[in-house]
Amino acid sequence: MEDANNRNFVLRPTPGQKFRPKAVTAMIQEVLGEKLGGMIAYDENEADQASRDISAAIREKLKGLQLPRYKYIVQTMIAEQCGNGATTAIQCVWDEDCDGFLSQRYVNGSIWCEVLVFAVFHY
Repeated sequence: MEDANNRNFVLRPTPGQKFRPKAVTAMIQEVLGEKLGGMIAYDENEADQASRDISAAIREKLKGLQLPRYKYIVQTMIAEQCGNGATTAIQCVWDEDCDGFLSQRYVNGSIWCEVLVFAVFHY
């Protein structure tokens, strides 16, 4: 019979290997400040590239956490700040004990940016 410690499957992350959204918040705010701090006026072409750069930078920082078996999805939306309201909504089906979600917003005089991060534990 196989030893219990040599199993090839993992049903749950250990407490130290679990995605913690509060621990990632400051990291995402730092990336947003770096990438969007110099964007004074909204430009569609610049916003398109900035959203890609932000998503890539956040994904790299999340990989640096070295949480085994987690897959990350990062979605970045940038729009012009012109006094209108915007509502975003998401729906997910996942394991609440293992998977995680985080939303962060950055706003200045001319733009707003919302970043959604999904951390999905791969069984």
